[in-house]
Amino acid sequence: MRRKMSAAIDHRQRLLFFGSLYLAQGAMLSYFLTFNILYLREFGLAPADIGYFQATLVLPFVLKILLGLVSDRFSLFGLGHRIPYILVGLGIQITALLFMPMVVLPGGLGSFFVIALGASIGMALYDTSTDGLAVESTPPHERGLVQGVMVGGRAAGILLTLLLGSVLVDRLGWPWVFWTVTFMTLPAVMMVIGLSRQPRLDRVEGFDWGSLRGLLSRNAVALAAVGCLYTLASDGLMAYLSYHAYAEAVGSIGVVGGLVALSMLGRILGAAVSGRLSEPLGYRTTFRVAVSLTAVACVALSVQWGERFLAARCVLFGFAYGFFTTVYAAGAMKLSPPKAAASVFAIFMMFLNIGVALGQLTGGVITEALGFTGLAWSMGALLLVTWLPIRQLTGSH
Repeated sequence: MRRKMSAAIDHRQRLLFFGSLYLAQGAMLSYFLTFNILYLREFGLAPADIGYFQATLVLPFVLKILLGLVSDRFSLFGLGHRIPYILVGLGIQITALLFMPMVVLPGGLGSFFVIALGASIGMALYDTSTDGLAVESTPPHERGLVQGVMVGGRAAGILLTLLLGSVLVDRLGWPWVFWTVTFMTLPAVMMVIGLSRQPRLDRVEGFDWGSLRGLLSRNAVALAAVGCLYTLASDGLMAYLSYHAYAEAVGSIGVVGGLVALSMLGRILGAAVSGRLSEPLGYRTTFRVAVSLTAVACVALSVQWGERFLAARCVLFGFAYGFFTTVYAAGAMKLSPPKAAASVFAIFMMFLNIGVALGQLTGGVITEALGFTGLAWSMGALLLVTWLPIRQLTGSH
């Protein structure tokens, strides 16, 4: 039977639980979206080739609707619809991380890709199950706060992994990055095991295919379009920050990691602010603020105004991203029915990840053709298109 988080589990424990899972996801994303590009670049891959590699790694997140349907429909080994899937996903991620540094590149690129894809599948599995559990267990008045903690936890995982990994790569070598991500995953494993021993409530409403019809509503279509366009532009830019003129001039992995880490710090702040403001301000207003701030940050990143100003621009970019993704996820929770919580929420997240995949691919092609400055202006212009679907949001959205 599908079961819900017990009311006996207090508010603080709920936030720690979801925060730890998104911390683990953030650590893995830190590798995929930053270190993996640097790792492949070190072995001679061109930006366009890296873009294809990166886009393929995002596919499990684009297709995680299938994982959400399985989680909604079937109890794994009769043990539940959420916790067992989360534990299996975490286990796959840890196993892949332990094998990845053993592959010798560039000769073993095919094997490395398969293992990395396995890590991505594991992450997608526990991600969609966590999202389903969050939709089912979070009181309506806490959705913005819980999403703020989840987005902030993911950003914190990216930030800590970047800071630790950048130093360890420069001083001790690449294997330490994989071990760092593994270490960052362990708190989530312990929290999930601890929660699995807690008492549960009775089964929630059963899965209903008819619940998926809500995805055809005006708000659902508009929200999906907003998410896809936004992440295409923003992730397409941030993934290639290592090609910024300053980063290339310095040529240090630590510098690149530091710049992305500043963006993650901004993302944590943006999530904290958005989690409190999305409900009182309304979704259209918060989306417009986030998109406007990101467009300004894109243009600002294209200007060569010194190291300190670059740091401030990275923080601004991250703030806008955290602000946006928190309100997007809270809106997706509102539109996810209890009878298909993981499936519908996964579909909304799928559109974010379609944008990420397209951004990885498009960003690599544009960077190779026009350089980082051309990329920044292109993505800034694309963000302006996002205003069109924002205008279609109605009611509380």
